[in-house]
Amino acid sequence: MNIALLGFGTIGTGVYELINLNKGRFADNLEEPVVITKILDKDPNKKVDPSDHICQIVTDPELIMKDPDITIVIALLGGMDFEYKMIKAALENGKHVVTASKAVISEYFEELVTLAQKNNVILRYEAAVGGGIPIIASLKEELKINRINEIKGILNGTTNFILSKMTENAADFGDTLKLAQSIGFAEADPTADIEGYDVSRKLSILSTLAYGGVVRDEDVKKRGLADIRAIDIEMAGDMGYNVKYLGHSKLIDKDKVYTTVEPVLFPKESMMSNVNSEFNIISIAGDIIGELQFYGKGAGKDATANAVVGDALYIINCMKEGTYPSYLPMDKPLQKLGNSVFEGRYYLRANLKKEEDLEFIMKIMDQVNGRSHIIISDKTIFFNTGEVHADSFDDMVTEIKKKVPDLFYARIYE
Repeated sequence: MNIALLGFGTIGTGVYELINLNKGRFADNLEEPVVITKILDKDPNKKVDPSDHICQIVTDPELIMKDPDITIVIALLGGMDFEYKMIKAALENGKHVVTASKAVISEYFEELVTLAQKNNVILRYEAAVGGGIPIIASLKEELKINRINEIKGILNGTTNFILSKMTENAADFGDTLKLAQSIGFAEADPTADIEGYDVSRKLSILSTLAYGGVVRDEDVKKRGLADIRAIDIEMAGDMGYNVKYLGHSKLIDKDKVYTTVEPVLFPKESMMSNVNSEFNIISIAGDIIGELQFYGKGAGKDATANAVVGDALYIINCMKEGTYPSYLPMDKPLQKLGNSVFEGRYYLRANLKKEEDLEFIMKIMDQVNGRSHIIISDKTIFFNTGEVHADSFDDMVTEIKKKVPDLFYARIYE
């Protein structure tokens, strides 16, 4: 059986090593040889391993799409438009597809699943959400018995690494981001990570599967992490909390979906609070099983490549047995209602430029059960609030930022 690999970057190299260079035990599970015969890469001078006399680098995708001997296409190009085009072309040409693209799956989920069904092929995307965590397969199994009504988790290794290092080293956000970039934990352009798009896309995929209707990235209320400072980490620690970046969705009354991606404060003794560096944790709650938590490496070459090759092996076994999986329905009409269902106490820090800024903030905070506890130090004010709905607090902060833009806030998970 022949496989084509689209993209020969970090994850693509890991997949190539597992399949063609016999790293790990992939070949032990096969009755017949399976090999990557073509790799699509824009650089025609890129080379495969010198010992590999089967695989070749190609720059024309048609050499893959029109090759009748290629059965599975593994798409690891990154980005959105070109990867979507290639995945769609592969499915239309009757090829099974494995991808790690959370961007493509979250945006075109229903279309691609429909296309796979129409062409009697399999679309797999385990690595698009949890890296090395088998959350998609686990979620599908639980949905055979359970109604899933809540998903939450630490879903981004870059931001979790940054927050972990800020906590360990009492360092500021900008310096820690540079460290993460220098060692390959963050991209040169970290926007997708620190503004919540990466988490939002993963959360939308999980929510679509769990709730039976399409939830897109644009439906998820998200708030970035770049406003956090070392003093916020310190203050949270003094209060008994750690700062984490959380994706959270809830299904209420069967069709109302609430979603949020935001920094939150977890008690130090909680499970979520103790997930550090590139590790992720995903929690799903079902009406029968209760809460299940899945923990592991959410990113990295080997962990993600393992998930990708696991998907390829799943397809190979389906072909051998002649049984193709049914896809979960995603045609249920859902009301996407932002973050209004989430509520709790809040921590807020604001840096004041003028004396009248204090009076301005106090006045607004009083409107939303705001002044539970206050500390004023130099030109910085720290609030702990009473119980507030998330959408109300967001609106209040938007008003404050018109005059006092340098602030950070996070909801407290009790």
